[in-house]
Amino acid sequence: MKTSLFLLACACSLGQPTSRSEWQLSPQLAPGQELVYSGTYTEESLVPNVHFQRQYRLESLVFVLEGGARQWDIAVMTTLSERTPRPEPGAKETKQVSVRLHLAKLDAQGRLRDLQGAAPRLPLNGPPTFEAGCFIEVPALRLTKNSQWEINEDSRPPRAWQVVGVESVNGVTCVKIVGQQQSLDWDKPRGDQTAWRRRDVVWMAPQLGVAQKVERTIEQRDPLRRDPTQRSIVQYELTSPFRYPGRLFEDRKQEILKAKKFHDEATALLQQPAQNRPQLDALIKKVSVHLEYQAPTPYRKAIVHLASRLEDARAGKTTPNPVIDDNPRPMTAVGIGQRVPDFVVKAFTGKDESVRLSRNLGRPVLVFFYNPAGATGKEVVEYAKGLAQQHGDKLAIMPMAVTNDAKLVQKQHQELQLPFAVLDGRAMHLTFGVDATPRLVLLDPEGIVRYAHTGWGAHIPREIQDELQQWLRK
Repeated sequence: MKTSLFLLACACSLGQPTSRSEWQLSPQLAPGQELVYSGTYTEESLVPNVHFQRQYRLESLVFVLEGGARQWDIAVMTTLSERTPRPEPGAKETKQVSVRLHLAKLDAQGRLRDLQGAAPRLPLNGPPTFEAGCFIEVPALRLTKNSQWEINEDSRPPRAWQVVGVESVNGVTCVKIVGQQQSLDWDKPRGDQTAWRRRDVVWMAPQLGVAQKVERTIEQRDPLRRDPTQRSIVQYELTSPFRYPGRLFEDRKQEILKAKKFHDEATALLQQPAQNRPQLDALIKKVSVHLEYQAPTPYRKAIVHLASRLEDARAGKTTPNPVIDDNPRPMTAVGIGQRVPDFVVKAFTGKDESVRLSRNLGRPVLVFFYNPAGATGKEVVEYAKGLAQQHGDKLAIMPMAVTNDAKLVQKQHQELQLPFAVLDGRAMHLTFGVDATPRLVLLDPEGIVRYAHTGWGAHIPREIQDELQQWLRK
């Protein structure tokens, strides 16, 4: 009876309104605190005439293992279950695809770090297998409406946060905070990488200093597109904020620590199950004993999921724990012997609006950057025209005009009667290491760089011809 009254008091305290005009949004947690969040993750295509949508049920449990006023050791278990669009009669509407249990440390400013001290990185592609968006890193100051701050992220632009007001969520008066983050090329479309934009809306419950509700939208845009081509949306709310005392606390803590121990032992074994068969059998037995004789808690899911993976590995099935790819990294210049990633560029001339590299492979490809307003640029274009006439379809030519003057390119194309389309090279200079023009790059039929040179002189045609002959003969 005492435990029931204690849990009820915790739940009621969250419904108390606040009339403050400033807030100290530091986490207010204690050992045994368990935050249960449930919601959905949806991903969809935004390309016209392309119909694709996939939805997952998302559940995130946060449990405070120990700590005090300034720092807490916590466990975060994220469960993803894919929803079946049209389940068969009697079949389940969802299929569990991932259960991940992580141990982490949380400080008084809402900073979350793993046990190695690294901040978790939210994937921009695919569902989050570690969802801890209920924590926001905030300044060590009192916040008011319109307060703004930025949080740095490794290899990503800073995320800007702003307090926009107060709203009620399920009877809890919350501080509404909006976060914005985007890739550097979001406002300037490029031809060689995907752009992205992220927006977080978080309703923070001041009594606990954690989120009552989270909505996150990530948009991505394919190269050379001006409108987003895909979108993912995460939505979830706090459904239970109880604190578990005594035996209830100890049972949860011990099962979490046991799940972590089993996971650590299994990591190396699952990489080479055939070579580690005796150790794999021994671990499966230990996991089975735990599942049979220990009282279950909500964190039993992580051990059951691991047991399934271990059994599949023993049977010869490969069931890797899902690891979602991170966001596309900024492109760096491709050097000799490296393959050029596929890309799409706009065409200044020709019947096609855009040209894709992969459609030109299977034969050598000459890519060159030039300034159409200069005499050297014209000379390089005329040289490329001669190559096209000499080799025909055995050689693909992709001229990249570095200019904002489309009319000049079109006029020159017509005057020189070029047999190939001229492309917009302004978005590709990083990929091909263009710091001056002309820049000539020869690719083999598989798209690997075999020759690259900046500048123009009498020796260049001879060098290109020598390299080209090696690939034309094959």
